[in-house]
Amino acid sequence: MLIIRGTKKLRDRIKGAPAAGGAVSTTALGDWFATGLFWRPQVALLVNTRTFLPVFMELAPAATLLDRIPEAIEQTLRSHGVDDAFAAAERAAMTEVRIAPTNDPSVLGVMNEFARLGKVFAPHGGGDLVRLSLRLAATPISPLQSRTGFPDRELAVAVGGIDRAEVTPLHPEFASEMPTTAAGAKGVVYQLKVTLHDTKPPVWRRILVDGASTLEQLHEAIQAAFGWWNYHLHEFEVGANRYGIPDPQWQDWGPPVVDERTVRLDAVARSGSRFEYRYDFGDDWRHKILVEDIRPVDAAVTLPTCVDGRRACPPEDCGGTWGYRQLLEILADPHHPEHQERRDWIGGPFDSAAFDPREFDTNLRQLRRVAPDG
Repeated sequence: MLIIRGTKKLRDRIKGAPAAGGAVSTTALGDWFATGLFWRPQVALLVNTRTFLPVFMELAPAATLLDRIPEAIEQTLRSHGVDDAFAAAERAAMTEVRIAPTNDPSVLGVMNEFARLGKVFAPHGGGDLVRLSLRLAATPISPLQSRTGFPDRELAVAVGGIDRAEVTPLHPEFASEMPTTAAGAKGVVYQLKVTLHDTKPPVWRRILVDGASTLEQLHEAIQAAFGWWNYHLHEFEVGANRYGIPDPQWQDWGPPVVDERTVRLDAVARSGSRFEYRYDFGDDWRHKILVEDIRPVDAAVTLPTCVDGRRACPPEDCGGTWGYRQLLEILADPHHPEHQERRDWIGGPFDSAAFDPREFDTNLRQLRRVAPDG
């Protein structure tokens, strides 16, 4: 038997036999919460009480929703790569579906957050609802912060895909602590080439990061790889979406900024993907990011890390790429009237060709000790 715990606005719209008092699901994953999202077209959102896994599906026709839920859950489980035997057994246990009121505020809170994020990722509603379900399953959520951090990871633990001891818990409040890959952990490594736009010869870095890293954690790795100081605002641009730290007091043009602390790299990028990272909106340092490769985790490699690159990072606050070119011209000319002043400003000699990937670890430790000014 499957118990669907629907919100009142959903229960008022669907037909179905009510669950007896105290009844619980006989499925391995337990009860599911459900609500209606009145997008165009209308959508039903389900959230599993054990794993917080989201499932989006068409709401209409509402009269048959309970009959269609088992198939939607099974389809989503299979899309997550769940073992066929488990998915089939779960579906077989759902031959009887009953409706009941919601009974857990924490699940309701997660469901409301998924509804908000779903509207961000699918602003016109509809679309590929399975893909939307998979994308939001890779979102870190507070109730799982001391466990696996993410619904898709929690599902993998629940079905025996990974051992809970192999998963690094999410730091409270999504603090920027990049996870270190432990020996034996399962996962994928993203190899990224990050190139500073409009630099000739190009300034670039090649970094390796855990695919489960949030975009906030990727920001931190890019800062450490280039040698930026994290003193300024930043933003990722992936397709038509913008990711950063939303500021309710700041309104600008364009789509709203999605909280980067809630979005994993592997949810927005795949092999061959290209997207942009922007740092310091005044100097406007734009970085082009290319996903060069995605491969299994190597237990011998500590993540994140910088493995290659070329040329020094421009000094902070030097005026963007145009100001940097002007700075190099002045430093190269000892007779320039601003030569000594600029040299004193950067603290001594500056070698624009210098790069040492071993500085990454030192930079990362320093970034984690010093909070940005914003």
